Amino acid sequence: MGDRANFGFTADTGKPTLFLYAHNGGYEMLNTFALALDHALPRRNDDGYATRMAISHIVGDRWNGEYGYGLYIDSTGDNEHSVPVVNWGTQTVSLYPYFIGAFGPAQTPKFTMPIEAFIRKFAKHPSLV
Repeated sequence: MGDRANFGFTADTGKPTLFLYAHNGGYEMLNTFALALDHALPRRNDDGYATRMAISHIVGDRWNGEYGYGLYIDSTGDNEHSVPVVNWGTQTVSLYPYFIGAFGPAQTPKFTMPIEAFIRKFAKHPSLV
């Protein structure tokens, strides 16, 4: 059993979106994403580095495992939750409704907010509260 979730990263509107699939990522997923984005803030204007830093923060020391995480471009892995996507170009985070498969610009997010506002709202960490 899992608690499947996906986390999205894009350089800007209209660019491909990289999704990190997490087999057990659903529990506290918005907190997890907020803490990962906070970790990546020093490189927020360099989408390649910021994305790598955020993904590394989420995966932690589980990089060598055969199971648990996957990467997809413009589609999600198996999914059980809404999908947060950071757009480094606009410096925003959007939460898209639950979906599996192809991701496209026609989908309407539940909300969009600046990265810092997302971190303040969803990070459960003493230094961020």
